[in-house]
Amino acid sequence: MKKLAFFLLASSIAISTFGQAWTLIWEENFSGNSLDQSVWTHELGTGSQYGLWGWGNGELQFYQAGNSEVSGGTLKIIAKEEPNGLTDSWGNTMYYSSSRIKTDNKFMVRYGKIEARIKTVNGEGFWPAFWMLPSGGSWPCDGEIDIMEQWANDWPTNQTTGAAHIGACPGQSFYQSFQHQSQTGNYASDFHLYGIEWDEDYIAWYVDGVKVYQVSPSSYPTIPGQHSWPFNSNEWYLILNLAITQSGPNSLTAFPSQIEVDYIKVYENNGVLGCKDPQALNYNSLATIGNGSCEYQVTFRVDMNNVSSSFSVPEVNGTFNNWCGNCWPMQDPDGDGIWEKQVTMLEGNYELKFSADNWSISESLDPAWTCTNGNAQYTNRTLVVDENRVICPQWGACTPTCNSIIISGVSENQQKTNALYPNPSFGVFKLNNSSFSSLSIVDVIGKTVYNNPKIKNLNSINLKHLPAGFYQCVLSSEKEQHFQKIQILK
Repeated sequence: MKKLAFFLLASSIAISTFGQAWTLIWEENFSGNSLDQSVWTHELGTGSQYGLWGWGNGELQFYQAGNSEVSGGTLKIIAKEEPNGLTDSWGNTMYYSSSRIKTDNKFMVRYGKIEARIKTVNGEGFWPAFWMLPSGGSWPCDGEIDIMEQWANDWPTNQTTGAAHIGACPGQSFYQSFQHQSQTGNYASDFHLYGIEWDEDYIAWYVDGVKVYQVSPSSYPTIPGQHSWPFNSNEWYLILNLAITQSGPNSLTAFPSQIEVDYIKVYENNGVLGCKDPQALNYNSLATIGNGSCEYQVTFRVDMNNVSSSFSVPEVNGTFNNWCGNCWPMQDPDGDGIWEKQVTMLEGNYELKFSADNWSISESLDPAWTCTNGNAQYTNRTLVVDENRVICPQWGACTPTCNSIIISGVSENQQKTNALYPNPSFGVFKLNNSSFSSLSIVDVIGKTVYNNPKIKNLNSINLKHLPAGFYQCVLSSEKEQHFQKIQILK
């Protein structure tokens, strides 16, 4: 059993269990009427005492302890105007104040499930964050984990982000990140749950209990050549803050404004998290809990013989490498016009497009084609990574030029350990777990072919209308998501 590594200087911790996979080992409920000084430390000023201008981002606020309040079972971090100004150690005067608190040297953790229930804020210039840094570390080489960041504006705050930063010291930060849209339209109108599940070589982000993003070392094109994965080392502390961006508020921004934090909870896993697929490159035979961390070898091949524009080097760009341009260049060693790039990729759903010479040219795709996302404005290819596979289209077309899908069979006919069985099936699958409330199914090119938000009282699912083949299923409940590959026979 993998244990969560943690370091705590506190008098007591309430311990209870959460579901079947996690044990609560620490929580902060913000009870009482003041911040617990045995857990939290205020960071003050503008960062000038550390040689930073505006905390390294040109932020416009001056942090002080008086802008954080505890009452009614929640923490409030309040941004205020300061008409007389607050002057830092460099003589710079700031006309906004707020608070930033951290648990450094009081509560530190590595690995586990870390989540906070937060109501954020609307208003141009506000930048709330719940994040982590390694104690005693250097930035960016020792890493940064942003669990929740939001950039508010004049409209309701409907997008949240998260990121994992790596890099060299001294040097530039490189990061992988995501943007997730609110299902209710405004993260500031109510409390929402933001969290990560973190294990060796793996971090996944969750919003309101739904997994929205994940990274592993293979997510970074510069690992291992230029940088290392810093998230398996050090002890990490929590940070909460409400910043004012360098561009600042506008005439519509209301002061004072606040974020409100209901609780923070940290869990350790009761089993061994890891990849349970024997065909994955990082299969862990000891894993008892599949955590979506499987990595597969993916070969991209694109036939460029129909391209009339001049080019030098094609490349693969997508959500897996932040559309980085020329960081995944392809090769054509035999000169047959079919260019290739082989990579290791984390399981998941992705979008991609082939381009050349750092986006000098790129594919033109029709959103009506089945290999695309159907988005008329940003038409990209879709890709499901759940096996070792070869992707081999012609430039600007869907039709594969080779046997593009390499998927092994499944043989779970007599096993009821999975949520859907028997597997393979001729189209009717029984449901083994009544706790799941919704089911979504995508085909091998990433197209959603079935979506049912109300399966809680169903005993079986009829999928006879789907063609024979392999599909990826996502079953969701309030507390978890279950991924299962199924095969439909005819």
